Amino acid sequence: MNRGEKVPRRSSPSARALSLALFALALLEALYFIGGLRIAGLFPILGGDFRAIYAAAQVARAHGFPAIYDPERALPFQEALCRRAGSQAPCVFIPMVFLPAFLLPVIPLTLLPPEVAFALWSISGLLLLFLALRPILRSFPPTERGPLLALMLLAYPSFMNVLWGQVNAWLSLGLARFQIHQEARADFRSGLWLGWLLLKPQTLVLLLPGLALAGRWKTLMGFGASAGLILLLSLALSGPSGLREWWGWISGFAAPHPALAAAVVGAETMMNWRALGVWLRGALPDALLWTGIGLAMALTALPVLIAWRRAGEVGEDRSARLLAGTLAATFTASWHAHAHTAMGLMPSLLRAVREGSLPRSFLLAWGLLPAALPFLVILLEALRVPLPEGGVVSFLAGRLFFILHLIVLGWTIVPFLRIRRRP
Repeated sequence: MNRGEKVPRRSSPSARALSLALFALALLEALYFIGGLRIAGLFPILGGDFRAIYAAAQVARAHGFPAIYDPERALPFQEALCRRAGSQAPCVFIPMVFLPAFLLPVIPLTLLPPEVAFALWSISGLLLLFLALRPILRSFPPTERGPLLALMLLAYPSFMNVLWGQVNAWLSLGLARFQIHQEARADFRSGLWLGWLLLKPQTLVLLLPGLALAGRWKTLMGFGASAGLILLLSLALSGPSGLREWWGWISGFAAPHPALAAAVVGAETMMNWRALGVWLRGALPDALLWTGIGLAMALTALPVLIAWRRAGEVGEDRSARLLAGTLAATFTASWHAHAHTAMGLMPSLLRAVREGSLPRSFLLAWGLLPAALPFLVILLEALRVPLPEGGVVSFLAGRLFFILHLIVLGWTIVPFLRIRRRP
């Protein structure tokens, strides 16, 4: 070797092991998806959430936006999509639960065959996640960026987002841009991005009060501006009756709804205290059980709000660890939180790891352990280990993320609780 030539750097055993694990995970997820298509077809189960918004867009074109929340108008379109997998394919009604304004990007997809539309929707979701994480990954060494991006793209929430045709990549983009702009002290601009979180309003239940307690009024003004535009556009599209119907579905997730099957809500598979209450139902008197669950939700939320107040007083309310803890607590304490919604936590988790407020090993555990669950269940079934019927993977993923997010909450919020208040 000539003098001056650079000696190629050998990757560490841990880096090689991670690369091998990510390659194996990518292969297994591809096979899982292909197997699901062959067994169940597209839209009865796989792509079910996309089926709901695609059918709602068809309803909007055929009957107008006020009809998108009407089960009698939407169900025939959903059944037609399900029947593409076979005349006997099951078709449980899945409601349209997003504001009318968020349906506008889906309208052009109805001009395409549903399978093509689903493929484009899935690809765009992965692209949006890439765009969300790319600026954050730039702060990592170049050799780490590729593996970390692959880890996030293959993590359980991302895989489920593609599998069901969910919308969580948009949440990730909004939260990533909010975080980037708040670190740059562009408060109003960061707030504008928060308006996009009206896509799933439960993501805001702790973040908005926290910003208020920290005195971040310009950020809240930005949120008010973008949220107001989204609501006004929705009002123009569907009128007051459409917004009332939308609110009826949103509140329907908190109480039994006549057109909503329990399997659609899947409360027992969520990553929150509510899921624990549903799981333990019957083991304790309902009054005692749900009083305890309510108290646990309050005890999860309260430290976050205290942390925002104290962080605002000392000027540390822009840190990624505070946002990571807030979102982890939100997913744990809110009433409706499926595991795929944890995609929104990815930008702040990465930044918190880079800041040193979360261990890198925890990020690997968050990304890899839940993602291995589908294949662990397949292995156990092959070994004829007795397992409950239906939803085992989702149930286990919900319990695992519940535990992981409580750990995130402890690691990120406790330091703020130790801050002494100014006299």
